[in-house]
Amino acid sequence: MASKDYYAVLGVDRNADAKEIKSAYRRLARKYHPDVNPKSRAAEERFKEISEAYDVLSDEKKRKLYDRFGDNWEAASKMGDNFQPGAGQGFRIDFEGAPSGFESIFENFFGGFGPSGGGVSIPHDVEQTVELTLEEVDTGTQRVFTYRVEDACSTCDGRGYVASQKSSACPQCGGSGKSRGILGFAQACPACGGTGTYSRQACPTCHGHGSISATRRMEVKIPAGIQDGTRLRVAGGGPVAGGGRKGDLYVVVRVRPHPRFKRRGDDLETEVPVDYTVAALGGMVIVPTLHGSVDMKVPPGSQTGQVFRVGGKGLSKMGGGHGNLLVRLRITVPKNLTRKEEALLKEVMQARGDK
Repeated sequence: MASKDYYAVLGVDRNADAKEIKSAYRRLARKYHPDVNPKSRAAEERFKEISEAYDVLSDEKKRKLYDRFGDNWEAASKMGDNFQPGAGQGFRIDFEGAPSGFESIFENFFGGFGPSGGGVSIPHDVEQTVELTLEEVDTGTQRVFTYRVEDACSTCDGRGYVASQKSSACPQCGGSGKSRGILGFAQACPACGGTGTYSRQACPTCHGHGSISATRRMEVKIPAGIQDGTRLRVAGGGPVAGGGRKGDLYVVVRVRPHPRFKRRGDDLETEVPVDYTVAALGGMVIVPTLHGSVDMKVPPGSQTGQVFRVGGKGLSKMGGGHGNLLVRLRITVPKNLTRKEEALLKEVMQARGDK
């Protein structure tokens, strides 16, 4: 198989930081999402490719392994310092006649790789992002997520191979059963265990990949009062691995800025204009909330920047109840006075001794 360049898939430089990678992924995911292109097989494959690239490059550990070993990064993550690119990959192995326990050791190292180097023995998690309005945060909401996953092939249980009645020479050692170790000494071929043969073939369902691309559709309930940046876990919403084990879906919540309110935990803050006469003499002003407007009393002598609290008019709390609404005053002064208003203000100035 041709080597995959995940950086080229996302259209980012190899030195791109996490923010650039995430931004590129979100832009491409929106463009090629199956919901946006319901009848396009090409868009579906492109979305799958983009998601695969982001899964690797967004994870610091996976990215380091990928930068070092390329397509073999998963094998390297299992074998650690013992990994040698190209060793024991790209073929299937016959463990019949091999030393006891050899098969389990090999599969622990290589994760049940199929002929293409695939394998899904470990369940992985997937992540989706949801953007909410403040109104949705206040009431709670539901979202339906549609995304692509790589499930373990049910025919081969994610191994990538099935048993074959025919045996042939091991492609690693050419049938000799021997290979050279790290230090150059002859040893039993690690691919066939020294037998020189293998009797497995690529799975006819997944063609050796060990996985089948599938579409998930999950309805997720988002509770009221949720905070920006919260990760909601949906157990079993991820890909199915070998043995039927499932990864999880994580939904990352992002709250959109509101044109009128700023969030302060469970409280909301807003600014209201107050006429200079009301500020001086006291009176009532109309204050907006997420659920209509309310009247608020302003005491005489109120100043610009003063903050008043309106209890229970903030956001819903996750544990029940509501936060408060914090109202910041902004005193307004008219630009054009009538002659009567000007005369009255002059009387006030004289009464106060102002010049």
